[in-house]
Amino acid sequence: MNDALALYLARQARSLGLDALNVEDADPETLRTFARAALHELAALGLVAGETEVGCWAVPRSPGH
Repeated sequence: MNDALALYLARQARSLGLDALNVEDADPETLRTFARAALHELAALGLVAGETEVGCWAVPRSPGH
C-alpha cells in the first residue's frame, strides 16, 4: 500500500475516533464515512470501481514540487 495513502487513512480513522479495538462498537454512520473515504481513494488508484475523477493518490507526486 502507498505509505501516504496509509497515513491518510490512519488520520481519517483517528479523526473519526476509529481504531481496530473499537470498530465493533462504532456508530454505523462513522463506519460509512470512513468506508466512503477509503473507497474513494482506492477508486482513484483504479483498484475498485468508482467515479472517474482522479484523486490525489492516482499519480506519485514529484519530489521537486
